[in-house]
Amino acid sequence: MSSPQWNHPWPPVHHGAVSGPQHVPNPPLASFGLRLLARTIDYFLVAVTAFVFFFVMIVVVMILSGTSEFSDAATNVWVLLFFFGWGTLIFFYDWLYLAAWGRTLGKMIVGIKVVALADGSKLTQSQALGRSALFGMPQTLPIVGNLFAFGESLAMLGESKQALHDRGAGTKVVRTR
Repeated sequence: MSSPQWNHPWPPVHHGAVSGPQHVPNPPLASFGLRLLARTIDYFLVAVTAFVFFFVMIVVVMILSGTSEFSDAATNVWVLLFFFGWGTLIFFYDWLYLAAWGRTLGKMIVGIKVVALADGSKLTQSQALGRSALFGMPQTLPIVGNLFAFGESLAMLGESKQALHDRGAGTKVVRTR
């Protein structure tokens, strides 16, 4: 005779196959090619978002001011923001996505994720912040900062394939599929 329904354990105990996310002890590390592809997708998405933002802001300023002309000072501010704001945009984009999901949209698309180096767990807020700052903030310097970010990313050192921003934050990038 089976036990009554009200006597079943809650939550239900499943024998055999376990549903839900599984912890993979040592997922394979992401290659430089996958990381570069993910970063290229992220740069494209950030650039499109920035372009739309600048376009909308210029239209709003034109509507509110009632003129289609900008002063030299206003033009200089927009140009400086465009050139020197890139690193800040990358920083906030990375930080938001890494803190929330452990990966950016580009990383989601190519199937890679950033995890803690020590145990493969989800990033802490300080790891996400540090990794994003070490990668994004140098890019506030046009050209030189971008070259630095590319060069430090090329320097994936050791068996853990860590770039300098990974080493500084105690993270690694693994494949999810």
